[in-house]
Amino acid sequence: MALGLGIGAMYVRSLTVYLVREGTLDEYVYLEHGAHYAIGALAIVLLVTIQYEIHEFITGMIGVVLIGASFLSSVRRNRAIAAAEGGSAPKTEVSSGV
Repeated sequence: MALGLGIGAMYVRSLTVYLVREGTLDEYVYLEHGAHYAIGALAIVLLVTIQYEIHEFITGMIGVVLIGASFLSSVRRNRAIAAAEGGSAPKTEVSSGV
């Protein structure tokens, strides 16, 4: 279980690094935070599994839900900015900080 969670956390981290290098995180500003929250949630699940058994489906869905929610929040933010600017102004550049 610990090995699986560690591999999952490294995959999420690798995906985050890839998205930073491609510049995707400049467009989807909340995606990086969602990835970090998913890694933290996986760490908490690892600690909880010492005492209780947690089904693998729940463990996987925690990460999917956190990253999906952050992606949808980024899309909603981008649409709100585009609507406020009338849709014709250039997009605001936001650095991912990496």
